[in-house]
Amino acid sequence: MRYDIDVIRKAEKELLAQMQGATSLTKKQLSLDSGISRQHLGLVAKGKRNLSVKSFCDLADAFGCTATELMAKFEELMMEQINLQASIAADKSKGMNYINKANCCKNDPKESLGK
Repeated sequence: MRYDIDVIRKAEKELLAQMQGATSLTKKQLSLDSGISRQHLGLVAKGKRNLSVKSFCDLADAFGCTATELMAKFEELMMEQINLQASIAADKSKGMNYINKANCCKNDPKESLGK
């Protein structure tokens, strides 16, 4: 499965927020513990940068877990993002079908939206 960059960035943002909340680490302390600059962490938190594999492993260490445990949480968050995008796409598709049917009915007054 290929992952969309938006899904990855949103999952990274959420992972960082959840793990910081769970450990009560400030960005400054997380930066010191992980060796990742506060600026880079801030950009990841805003969804403007991604984590390298090394940074990901350093974060796992700073959060007190293994990279495997952190990756499992990250993958869970990515799947939530994918499911969310799918439901948004389905809602959008339903809306487009309604609009297309409404436009069709304007052209043919015998048609009704209730069909």
